[in-house]
Amino acid sequence: MTLRYAILGLSILTAPQVLFAKEGPFQYRDASLLIQSCQEAVDVFSSHEKTGYLAAYRTSLSEALRAGYCIGVLEQFSDAYSEYCSGNVGWFENAKRIASLNLTQQESATTTTMDILEEHACEY
Repeated sequence: MTLRYAILGLSILTAPQVLFAKEGPFQYRDASLLIQSCQEAVDVFSSHEKTGYLAAYRTSLSEALRAGYCIGVLEQFSDAYSEYCSGNVGWFENAKRIASLNLTQQESATTTTMDILEEHACEY
């Protein structure tokens, strides 16, 4: 019985450390990640139009994940804020707009992902 309580006590003490050991990979304040991801999405899908299905073989896993992050964020924003979006602009047009942004180091530190989306996605 005491062994059971000892194991329970240890698991309670170590659980918060395990749950919070890693920081989330995508941070709300990381606007530069969205911009880089949208650059990847534009590059991947522009080369897909030029080279056809060979682009899939030339795209690394990390490039594909970043492109997918951009597409996912844009699709979710479009779905959540559809009443504010004028027209039906696709994710690719929004990605091109966001990919063309150049933030200074100070702007990167103070600009949130939502700021970028509000200003440049769906002609908001």
